[in-house]
Amino acid sequence: MKKVFSIFLLILLTACTSAEKEMDIIQQVEKDLETIVSSNAISKSSSNPNDYINAHLDDFENIVSKKQITLDHFLKKLKKSEENGLEEYIMAAACVEILGDKNPVYEWSTGKEWYEKYSAKKE
Repeated sequence: MKKVFSIFLLILLTACTSAEKEMDIIQQVEKDLETIVSSNAISKSSSNPNDYINAHLDDFENIVSKKQITLDHFLKKLKKSEENGLEEYIMAAACVEILGDKNPVYEWSTGKEWYEKYSAKKE
């Protein structure tokens, strides 16, 4: 009985540690996304989202490097979002980068457009 309890406790602690680690990663991804979106390095007259990504490539690459955690998080955010601006575009661009050859959407001009096409093809 003591052995069963010890195993259960170990599994529980491992699950908590894993969930905490995932939350830490999501918080860092959100911080990096905010850095890109609120960039002062880009002229406010620029309407090209890629200018924001290129000005903060390290942050964007950090977001992409978290792969599945970022993909799952951004897909949930895109689904819930009522906006269709710079943040949504950057989230979609990160998802495209993470998916690579598995990205089923080839033409899109906004983040929500990418998400809607992606969702339709995944069903």
